[in-house]
Amino acid sequence: MNYSYVMGMDDCIMQLKQHGFFIEKDGCNYTVSFPKDKSSVYEDFVCSHLKVGYWNEYIQGDLVVFLFHLPDGIKRYEVLSYQNSEVLALCEKLCECKFQSIYSMLKGNHFYSKYI
Repeated sequence: MNYSYVMGMDDCIMQLKQHGFFIEKDGCNYTVSFPKDKSSVYEDFVCSHLKVGYWNEYIQGDLVVFLFHLPDGIKRYEVLSYQNSEVLALCEKLCECKFQSIYSMLKGNHFYSKYI
């Protein structure tokens, strides 16, 4: 399974339920779980609905896929073992804060803490 915590998107994400995604509202955000074979469906959806200045990631074991919606378009990164200084710098820039590491950033999220 893949796991994602979705911010910067409205309830249009509920459309993914018809494709076998498990989605729950979490305040103004969403928790999403989906089979690995639905990764491309998820990425296509995120790329077309994520607001500029936001990113989304999903966890797939030791791999984390990051999708950043920057002013010049979508940038996609695959991060193994939570190590990528460029991705960490982008996260810090977009949310205007510092993280000790990608791992600590994700581990601090109540949803992700169950899966990493």
